Amino acid sequence: MIINPEQVINAIIAIANPLIKEKIQRNETVIKLLQQFNLDPEHPPADFSGVYAYALVEYGVGKPKSVLELFRQEAIKQAFRKAFDHNNPSILLSEVDTWLNAYALGDDIRSLGIDIRREIAAFYIVFAEVAKRTRNPADTLMSQQIGSLQKNALQISKKYLTDCRRWKVFGQK
Repeated sequence: MIINPEQVINAIIAIANPLIKEKIQRNETVIKLLQQFNLDPEHPPADFSGVYAYALVEYGVGKPKSVLELFRQEAIKQAFRKAFDHNNPSILLSEVDTWLNAYALGDDIRSLGIDIRREIAAFYIVFAEVAKRTRNPADTLMSQQIGSLQKNALQISKKYLTDCRRWKVFGQK
């Protein structure tokens, strides 16, 4: 009898407390193991913490330990979330600068000659890619419909402006 590891893990998770299950899916070590055995879910968890954890795992390949440790800090994670929610990267940049100046880890990062702003940008790109993967087919359709509405609104706006200019040229109001 061949045992399917995915079925075993799914069975264990199915009987686990839902709260434990959610925490497990957001644990960096568990994510790495699931990926190592090709058992990671089709879609990462769609909440901020889940996306952040998956992004940290994917971003972390080949990165210095000190940079990963920076992104693991709760204060940095919360600053990233605030910056993301407000579409204002300066929130994160300010918090990272403050944090690096206050802790020895900042000295480690500086001694490695790491451009932390570049690392923040690289992490954001990975985060955005992971966030896109959380979308299910219904989300994709909704996004396509919104894009279509935006395109139609732009075309209507352009036509309106063209008509307004034409009316002024011919002296109409």
